[in-house]
Amino acid sequence: MLRILYATQVMLDRPGGASRHVLSVVRELRALGHDVTLLAPGDALAGDERRLSPPRFLRPGVRMELALAGLAAKEALLRRPDIAYVRISASTSAIVFALAAARVPIVLELNGPILDELERLGRPPAVIETVREVLGGVLAAARALVVPLPSVGEHAARALGAGSAGRASIELIENGADLELARPGDRAEAKRALGFPVEQRILSMVGTLAPELRLDLLAEAHRKIPGLALLVVGDGVQRAFVDAMAMATRPSSPVLYLGSRPHEEAVLAVRAGDACVNVRDGCLGTKSLEYAAVGRRQVAFATEGAERLAALYPDLAAVHLVKERSGSALRAAIGSALDAEKKLGPLPMEAIREARKHLGWEWTARELATLLERYAR
Repeated sequence: MLRILYATQVMLDRPGGASRHVLSVVRELRALGHDVTLLAPGDALAGDERRLSPPRFLRPGVRMELALAGLAAKEALLRRPDIAYVRISASTSAIVFALAAARVPIVLELNGPILDELERLGRPPAVIETVREVLGGVLAAARALVVPLPSVGEHAARALGAGSAGRASIELIENGADLELARPGDRAEAKRALGFPVEQRILSMVGTLAPELRLDLLAEAHRKIPGLALLVVGDGVQRAFVDAMAMATRPSSPVLYLGSRPHEEAVLAVRAGDACVNVRDGCLGTKSLEYAAVGRRQVAFATEGAERLAALYPDLAAVHLVKERSGSALRAAIGSALDAEKKLGPLPMEAIREARKHLGWEWTARELATLLERYAR
């Protein structure tokens, strides 16, 4: 059994994939028998005695980092964790340096091409260069860097020097889906629960309305598919675009926007779908994994992570990949998925159960625990 300190700036009481990711990994590591102290902002979870949090008024950033670093140093002194697992952000440094000073072995987690994301957000070059230098020092203090995709590792190696002499080695561990929530269910029952006619064909899209979603292509494709309702659940910076889609809807092909919903209701929307769609560009993210865990045919861009997705349901026409970034190509793939559902019927429960064996956070936690044991004191 390891004593693990898991530190992150992710706000745990803020809905989204990042908080679910952190809580799922902690839950599964504890289920494996490890003693995990979670150091993170946000309201404490009921019954979680191994949770440390900074003052509630702080938000992610440098001040939050300093507060977390103080708590990490205190935890290192009082409990002497065998290893620390730190999810890094653009302002991460103080936690790592505090733990390194206390001689606690450190493994880092990076979930995206961090400098590229800062550039997309319009941060000045001087700020990006400062982050590069700081994170280079962070990597020099750690033993390994865990990434969910090869491209994230390549970014860390190219931009931050990970994997080079004196820097953290790069370790690939894929993310999972929350199988407790993303459970299979009857489509007709889900449609009725959401107030839709059972005979209504539905294309479901669930998730954060992030900038990288190609909603323009989805709108173009959907307009040209008669008799198909597009059901959207989620919130984010592209909410106004979805609102406009719903306002311009046609009775024969409505856009049904439910806004932000609890995760349980979002999964209900996935179950209601005759097919699901993921128009995230760059990488698949975790939403496609949830679609697969529920057992729905889906359409997604041919991008990093698609190979894993396609292998989950061999010979069942479950995943329809779009190579060309165009509305016509997306429309063709949606039509193909709906045709497969009509001709072949829903994905068999036996196939869904087999796919779920390779999708859960339990698998991710086992891989992570093995890695942490390797680098622990």
